[in-house]
Amino acid sequence: ITDAMLLRVGAEHYLLPTASIEHSFRPTDDAVTTVAGRGEMVMLRGDLLPVHRLHKLFGVTGATTNPRDALFICIEGEGKRCALMVDELLGQQQVVIKSLGQSMGHIPGVSGGSILGDGCVGLILDATGLLKLAAERAAA
Repeated sequence: ITDAMLLRVGAEHYLLPTASIEHSFRPTDDAVTTVAGRGEMVMLRGDLLPVHRLHKLFGVTGATTNPRDALFICIEGEGKRCALMVDELLGQQQVVIKSLGQSMGHIPGVSGGSILGDGCVGLILDATGLLKLAAERAAA
């Protein structure tokens, strides 16, 4: 059992353990910029953080694409930080982590799943895995 934040990206729901979350915020118009060779970045409290759009990492359609309309979640994994762009925070809850099983195999950035209150399965995100996945996609 772990505490997690329920997120919405498009029509999909994900769970992010609260231990991985440092801060959530809505960026100002001038906070998000593109840096040559590094991609999208956001200024947060004097630090420049890479921005990773969760809908692009997982191929989710119908998600918010304008950073001014989205929420950013600053996460940390193995000493590295980034800002995840999501559509909405739906609240905090305690969840039971379940393995996805052999048929699903390993999904990069996902540590397991949990059954949500509506009976659907929410994927539990792994901050370290998300950072690795984003780095791999950026290098490709």
